[in-house]
Amino acid sequence: MGSRIVIAGTAMARDHIFELARSRNIQVEFVEIGEDGQILHPEDRGKADEVELLWCHGRFAGSWVMAAIDSLSELDWVHSDFVGVDSLTLGTFVHRGIALTNGGNNFSRPMAEYAVLGILASAKQFPFFVRNSDMARWDTSVELCELEGAKLLLLGLGSVNSLVAKMCKGFGMEVVAWTRTEHSALAEGVSRQLTGNEWLKEIRDADYVVVGLPLTAQTRGLIDTEVLESAREDLTIINLARGAIIDQDALIKALDSGKLRYVLLDAYPTEPLPPENPLWRRSNVTVLPHHSWSSPRVITRSIELLGVQLDRWMTGLPLSDPVDFTAGY
Repeated sequence: MGSRIVIAGTAMARDHIFELARSRNIQVEFVEIGEDGQILHPEDRGKADEVELLWCHGRFAGSWVMAAIDSLSELDWVHSDFVGVDSLTLGTFVHRGIALTNGGNNFSRPMAEYAVLGILASAKQFPFFVRNSDMARWDTSVELCELEGAKLLLLGLGSVNSLVAKMCKGFGMEVVAWTRTEHSALAEGVSRQLTGNEWLKEIRDADYVVVGLPLTAQTRGLIDTEVLESAREDLTIINLARGAIIDQDALIKALDSGKLRYVLLDAYPTEPLPPENPLWRRSNVTVLPHHSWSSPRVITRSIELLGVQLDRWMTGLPLSDPVDFTAGY
């Protein structure tokens, strides 16, 4: 690898790229990609076959990424600030030999904090009191819960749920985690690890479930009618990952039957969630607009992570934590 690199990205990425380059004494040429995923400035089109890296920084759609890849014929590497890759055509990466790295733990802390907020909101009936406050209603009829001794089932043990486990340790909760493959060491706060279909038994007496899985062919519709019917009464579900992991019709049916205590959602099969969707306007459902990741610190972390990866790339070292195209995350 030399000391020169041609990088493509949005206008938002431009200044950050040059800051990183100056601090590392790297010569950078930048090719701006427009909203349609095509090279924006005609004078830059001659550099299309020189671009090594596409940095997906800021808000973007999977269709934008794939269009940009199609316009950059010799692309070697795509780095996305976000973690999920289910909106990308991974076969294209494999076919063209393009490496893909993602945002790692850029958003772990704000999302984990929101998951813990959801657990506390359920235990302390916070939505009930917010609505009563809006209506100047004094009502002490509901019973509240403590978290000590309550059982939390984590579906997935990536960076978000690992931090949820650590945070919930202080509440004295029993934290059980289900993972696709067995981890050599348990994350702090996790008392037991599950693999295979063991989680189906554990959900029967879990008080809280936090979904932290990538969306793959194996996880799509994972929480369905059968799972929800087997769960204990008064279950709380928090999903900040991908909406399609939960069968939405099954979820609505469970809510209608009074099976669930509280549901906090930040991801949906269709976004934005249509106003006529029956998940809206429920006293025990909080609909977030896919925003639990929000924090001014995520931009700083995103830039720092790209800098670390860029150092490795420019010195010929393997990139850290590349996406596993077989696993889909």
